[in-house]
Amino acid sequence: MHGKKPALLAMLVIAFAAAAGACRAPGAPGGDAGPRPALRGTLTYPQRMALPPGAIVTVALVEQRGKATSAVLLRETSFPAPNEMPIGFQLPYDPAAIDPSRHYALRARITDARGAIHWATRRPVPVLTHGHGETAEIALVPALASIRSAPPPTLFFECPERSFALRHEGDGVRLYLLEGELLLRETPAASGAKYSDGKNLFRQKGEEALLELEGRPPARCRENPQRAVWEDARLNGVDFRAVGNEPGWHLEIREEGEAAAAIDLVTMYGEHYYSFPGARREAVPEAAGRLRYTAALGKHRLVVMLEQGECIDTMSGERFATRVEVRLDHEIYRGCGRRLR
Repeated sequence: MHGKKPALLAMLVIAFAAAAGACRAPGAPGGDAGPRPALRGTLTYPQRMALPPGAIVTVALVEQRGKATSAVLLRETSFPAPNEMPIGFQLPYDPAAIDPSRHYALRARITDARGAIHWATRRPVPVLTHGHGETAEIALVPALASIRSAPPPTLFFECPERSFALRHEGDGVRLYLLEGELLLRETPAASGAKYSDGKNLFRQKGEEALLELEGRPPARCRENPQRAVWEDARLNGVDFRAVGNEPGWHLEIREEGEAAAAIDLVTMYGEHYYSFPGARREAVPEAAGRLRYTAALGKHRLVVMLEQGECIDTMSGERFATRVEVRLDHEIYRGCGRRLR
């Protein structure tokens, strides 16, 4: 019996060593697991000034949704701000959670020890999908400026004899008229906003506006927010746009040649945002006046049918010339649309 104890002790030592090897940390020498996928890059800000004591850097991965202000936080990391520039960062992520048809981006900020934001991203920086990779160079701006610098939406005004779109540009506005574009600079005004180039003038106060074009009588105009959404899409290069309700959705198509298109689809009142860059367009032989778009990306399948015919929006009562049916995987959306260009 006593002779068996050394052999038993040796077996226990071997078993313990094997278990210790199996529990070696991932990525350590001799381990099988490789490094975790991570987003990497640098942060910079223009002013060469000292950060506040105890400054903290935070980098976050978000999924962007239909509205510019809507995003879902997926992961973030925080660490003490170093003294050197640029500031490097690394943010691990799970590739299995990334949908190739959706949009992802990085946001970043630098706060002081009390949590007050001093520097922040002006706009999220795209990563991972739609041609973007795992690296990013993020430029930070003063936090208040990052809010002020967000571009105002496209506006649309209706006058007795004309309609036009307007966009803010720098310290002025650009008017999109039938005769062409007109850039006016901001000038002092007692109330409201006033823009002029010395010959033409645009003055706005609330929803009301006054337009004075050289050689024409002044025209009083009124803002139309409903039309502004469609004009904004047109100015952004959208060829066809459709909307539907219950739940609210909208779709935008950008033609890319005779048989190709890029399609963006926003569903659930802006909660879900899909992009299909490689859609195919084809006429439907058995039905005149119908077009079909098909696309696949990742696990998603998309079919869009356009059919000529009167369509009335169930919410606004607006009339359209095209009926639209959208099939995304097992969901069906129906609504109305129109060609913009």
